Amino acid sequence: MPTIHTVAQGETLTRIAKQYNYGSMEALYSHPDNADFKTLRPDPNIIFEGDEIIIPDIDGKKISVRSGRTHIFCVKKPREYFRLQVESLSGKALANTRIVVDMGGEKIDTMTDGKGMLELEMTEGTECDAILDVYTKPDSQEPDFTFKAKLTYLDPVEELSGVQARCNALGFDCGVADGIMGTKTRTGVKGFQAHHKLDVDGVPGPLTKAKLKEVYGS
Repeated sequence: MPTIHTVAQGETLTRIAKQYNYGSMEALYSHPDNADFKTLRPDPNIIFEGDEIIIPDIDGKKISVRSGRTHIFCVKKPREYFRLQVESLSGKALANTRIVVDMGGEKIDTMTDGKGMLELEMTEGTECDAILDVYTKPDSQEPDFTFKAKLTYLDPVEELSGVQARCNALGFDCGVADGIMGTKTRTGVKGFQAHHKLDVDGVPGPLTKAKLKEVYGS
């Protein structure tokens, strides 16, 4: 019998697929039983607390093998990645820039690629906050910037909390990303709208949300 999984804050679809022994996130996301969920959340990498995902029964796979021999079976598990676009305040990509990432106590010393992108595979125990030290000068002994990233906690842009979180990250202060439309949130949204030459009304409508998604990258 299929079961219903209610999403908790900080969960990802990849992690849920792994929990229920699905070989990939896509297998769960694109199952016909989850058509409504797929329409609600067009980006499978950003889901929301309280969303309901149907977990269909997994059809067993039968393989014929010869007896009296040793057989090795490889089971694929969903992989989860931390991706980050690193830019200067002017919006220029910080290409080939040294980044030291601390995820769950594991430090990774790496470089952005030619487009300022950073991609790291998340392993068990790294589902937490990450601390990123950015070294913009090749001979720097101390980081020029240090950031703290809360992994897997970004809400969809369709939700007000998702709008608030993106505005905050882009420098337009909406206060706490609590899903409540208050004076501070309206002021932050107006600042974003003015900066990007949108109608300045403080209401995060479809055009504002689309621009937020474009500028933020997700």
